[in-house]
Amino acid sequence: MECCVRCGGENPSAARFCMTCGFALAADGRPAPPSRTTLRFVTVLFGDIAGSTELAGRLSPEVWGNVLAAYFAAVSSAAAEHGGRVEKFIGDAVVAVFGAEAAHEDDALRAVDCARTSLERIARQAAELGRTRGVDFSVRFGIASGQAALSGRDSSFAIGEVMNRAARLQAAAPSGGVLIDVRTWLLVRGGVRTVPVEPVVAKGFSRPLRAWRVCDASEGAAEADPAWLPLVDRQPLLDAAADFLRSGLEAPGVPVLVLAGEAGAGKSRFVAELTRRVSDHAQSLILRCRHDGQRLGYWPLYHMAEELAAHCGPSRRMPPVPAGRGPQSKEEIFWTLRTLLKDVTARRPLVLVLDDCQWLPPTVQEFVETLGDVDVPAAIVLCGRVETLALTRRAVTVLRVPPLDLADTRDLAAGVIGRLGLTAGDKLEDLARRSAGNPLYLEQLSHLLLDTESGTDLLPPTAEAAVGARLDRLGDDAQRLLAAANALGGRCAPHDLEMIAEALDPPLDQPFDEVLGQLLEHRLLVLRIGAVEELEVDSPVVADVAYGRLPLADQAAVHARIADLVESRLDRRPSLVELAALHAERAHAAWSELRPEGREERDAAVRMARALCAVAEFAVSRGDLPLALNQTTRAGGLKLNLPGLELEIAAIETYVTAASGRSGETLARIEQARHRWETAANVAAAAHLALNEAVARSMVTGERPEPLLQRARELAGQAGDPAAYARVLLLEGLRHMESGDYVTAEAVLRDALKHGRRARWCFGATEIYGNLGLCLAYGDTPAPEALAICVELRADLNDAHTIRAALGCPAALLMDMTSNAAGSASLLEEAASILSGVGHQPAVAGLDMFRATLRERHGDTDGTARALEEAIRRFDVIGFTPLAKAARLWRSTLGDGTAGHPAASGGWDVEVLAEQAAAAAELHAGRPRKATGHLLRAEARLDRVRGAGARIPPLLVSLRLAARCGDAGLVERIARQAREAAQVKCDARVAQTLDELL
Repeated sequence: MECCVRCGGENPSAARFCMTCGFALAADGRPAPPSRTTLRFVTVLFGDIAGSTELAGRLSPEVWGNVLAAYFAAVSSAAAEHGGRVEKFIGDAVVAVFGAEAAHEDDALRAVDCARTSLERIARQAAELGRTRGVDFSVRFGIASGQAALSGRDSSFAIGEVMNRAARLQAAAPSGGVLIDVRTWLLVRGGVRTVPVEPVVAKGFSRPLRAWRVCDASEGAAEADPAWLPLVDRQPLLDAAADFLRSGLEAPGVPVLVLAGEAGAGKSRFVAELTRRVSDHAQSLILRCRHDGQRLGYWPLYHMAEELAAHCGPSRRMPPVPAGRGPQSKEEIFWTLRTLLKDVTARRPLVLVLDDCQWLPPTVQEFVETLGDVDVPAAIVLCGRVETLALTRRAVTVLRVPPLDLADTRDLAAGVIGRLGLTAGDKLEDLARRSAGNPLYLEQLSHLLLDTESGTDLLPPTAEAAVGARLDRLGDDAQRLLAAANALGGRCAPHDLEMIAEALDPPLDQPFDEVLGQLLEHRLLVLRIGAVEELEVDSPVVADVAYGRLPLADQAAVHARIADLVESRLDRRPSLVELAALHAERAHAAWSELRPEGREERDAAVRMARALCAVAEFAVSRGDLPLALNQTTRAGGLKLNLPGLELEIAAIETYVTAASGRSGETLARIEQARHRWETAANVAAAAHLALNEAVARSMVTGERPEPLLQRARELAGQAGDPAAYARVLLLEGLRHMESGDYVTAEAVLRDALKHGRRARWCFGATEIYGNLGLCLAYGDTPAPEALAICVELRADLNDAHTIRAALGCPAALLMDMTSNAAGSASLLEEAASILSGVGHQPAVAGLDMFRATLRERHGDTDGTARALEEAIRRFDVIGFTPLAKAARLWRSTLGDGTAGHPAASGGWDVEVLAEQAAAAAELHAGRPRKATGHLLRAEARLDRVRGAGARIPPLLVSLRLAARCGDAGLVERIARQAREAAQVKCDARVAQTLDELL
């Protein structure tokens, strides 16, 4: 009976088609060779005659031909008897491949047995030649295991480095002997007696090949590998880990426990038992790191936030899970995660497990390092192969998880066999021994036992060999679909998997639903039903092997389709942009290896460059300028010679350098771009370049280059690019604000926001939101209406906490205007909590200035002074000298006027404050008439300010100082102006304050 390679069904040797699925079989009844190139884990046997050149010279051609024919027949028949297939004859060499048509878990042992059988038969031929011809005749073999590309040809059907490795080992083998490589040794060491030999220095290999000589039967039986011997019992390890977690949850900070061990050592099962053991004390959440996680930036943080938010339950206090729409920085995401941790642990302590932490993304690692001084009842467990993991800023406790001892392996084997519904019989002891104390291998062997009830002996394979045999019993379609699921990250919606499967070429032979059913039946995929249905890979190792068998063209097609699928969803979830770039990069890598400089590789490079630009724009929207520059540098390194795309790269790069204050570098890069590329190639990018140049030149000269802004406006309109047009309007709005025209600025910024909302990424979105909030508070829009708009803007930014907090300041001012002092205070406290949590010190200092404004509005001089003193202290610490100067000017108006007569350099507000501070100094010196002169100059400057909300705070300061001057006319005039402004703004609170003061 032979197995079909598609469905695993057994067929009699006379069958030409599988009786289960109808798949064509080879003429001899064996499974037909693949019709297209496939990748498979195989064992290769390479045999050659020792001293063949000398022998050919001593024997006649006819005799030599008969010798070769007998030798070829001996090896060919032995290969067929052991399930191998002759791949080719090269002169006097013969190559056979085991596992080419259908993988067996003992393919390596079959190859060794084939070599032994061949040597026995050749020995009889050699004895006859020695007796009759007087010549020495011997053959030597080299055996290697590894991945090969297999085609449907009758000969020379295998290609790969493994073929060369077998040939090099053959050349180094002794006459009549067999050398095997390390992979083969790992597969046969429990059944074949071997001895290590000196590493083989082989042509074409950078390092000597580790090798073992296969011993004769007379040299003794096979020895058990030392890795199978008992090492450590689990019970003491569980006790130590549980004690650490219980004590750590009660101590300050978030402790970190590292569970380290080899692949398959049982770490995941250990974690499951550990979390059960501490379940009376804490809840648990287990998250698995993606195998490509170290190449992702922000996405793992968003995923962790989603899982934590879901774990909070319906009572969570956080807004909806961050989708990545708002301009959110890394610090804000960290703040979100810390807040979610507080919410989760408010009910019960939490043990957060990050499994497979050898793939821990750098951003998640950085977040873990920030939890050292966070006071929440939580503990982190990092589980995986963590030899390279280094938490530089955290003290960690490391526990090693060794292989199971034999007694524990027997118990686990019984549990696994029982779960699969098998009868252990006499296989239990053998299974436990052959697993080498590795629970992962034990699980794989158990599944193989499930598939081989016919009594096939199980040998101790490595993961790849065991999984390969299991996959072959599924058939080609199921393997390819499982590989596609692995490419999707191991977790996906059924509809998405079906869409990705359509990229396979050739397509699946069977309907998608049938193939999916096979994977579900064999529990290689599991259907998780929650808020949405999702398929999840049950065994990442199996899925990795399936993916490794996928040809490069299929890999490229799958990743390109995934990139397109993810890109289509960016409008709803922009944070997916990094995943799109990752898959675009993988598609390009596959084509680069398969067809470098071909059309497919070039198309993939363009896709990758565009994806990297999108990631750079996303990073800019998060305030991560170094990441943005890194992405554009990588995109530029592809050397596409596409002016439009290169212009886009230059636009992002120069935005970053300008935003980083590197004006000279920005201008030089723009000049280079202007000379190399035509504007028509990418009009939108040209508009951004003009804007970047305008910003850089204004930083150098201190003046706004109006011609550049006009050119940018024309280009943005021509391109129809909402993001570029929004930036043009932002710069115009800022210009109006600097001149004190908040009414016009508000209208312009509202228009900018409208255009910015239409763009996926909008450079300057943070500035648009923040400055529009200020204009709403400082302009003429009545407070109730302006407050409603501010509330709407804040709702837009649920996951952009810093901007949301910044908007909370003008919203608090507007709320105070509507006489809601409690609501105003609450907004400021929320903003303070966010800004302190994120660590945004300039914004925290600015918050103190808003507190001072509110206290001034209430006539609370002492409260105003305290808020200003705190702002001054914070500005001094962070080196914000101009803002510290403004705060000191205001503070001096409250006391002895020690600021003297400072120069009025700065915006209109600083000019007004300088005159008011000078008035306070004159009053302190007993010169009220001179003080009045300064107040009149402040009044004249304030008259040019358009915006009732902006005029009210300085009018209150002037009113307070005018009262000290004793000039009733001046007091009445300033009071009238303040009342008029309050009436325009519908500011009930100031109207009340004026009544109290007057």
